[in-house]
Amino acid sequence: MQAPDEETSTAASLIAGAFMNNITGFDLLNATLTRNITTAKEPQGEGHGTAWIEGVAILLCVVVVVLVTAINDYSKERQFRSLQEKIETGQKFSVIRDGEAIDIPVSDLVVGDIARVKYGDLLPADGFLLQSNDLKVDESSLTGESDHITKSPETDPVLLSGTYAMEGSGKMLVTAVGVNSQTGIIMTLLGAGKTGLGDGDDDSSS
Repeated sequence: MQAPDEETSTAASLIAGAFMNNITGFDLLNATLTRNITTAKEPQGEGHGTAWIEGVAILLCVVVVVLVTAINDYSKERQFRSLQEKIETGQKFSVIRDGEAIDIPVSDLVVGDIARVKYGDLLPADGFLLQSNDLKVDESSLTGESDHITKSPETDPVLLSGTYAMEGSGKMLVTAVGVNSQTGIIMTLLGAGKTGLGDGDDDSSS
């Protein structure tokens, strides 16, 4: 059930990704520089010598945006990889099989298992809540929402891997594990994004 084991993206790949995500800013920069070049060819007049300042200012803004985006992406990627590592290594989860509660390695979880969720658990799989005893979940790793989310079978039964049970307890029906779970999908996308950037580099060098 393990997700792809990709190394954390390099600074270069993250900056390249940020560049692509902020391509509109670079289009604006290009337009501004073109305008300044055109201005430079025109007869000199008042303010002519400072026309380049606008282009430099936009360039600095774009550089700041790209660096901030790359740093945020790096932080998020490390967080997801840390979660995935915690899920895959050394954690056992309580499930009910043949009417008995047993603790099994996370790697043995399968779709259809009835899993018991309790305070402090890092959820290793996606599922639907079947029973809740005032269960509250921390979904900040996925949504950025700092408030704990109250879960119930009637109003909000969806539980996602990579989230933490912060209060109460419950039982859930496992619906997705491994690469098909929420954290697995995110890890796959991170790997695909890194591969895509690498492929683009290969194409450009050929």
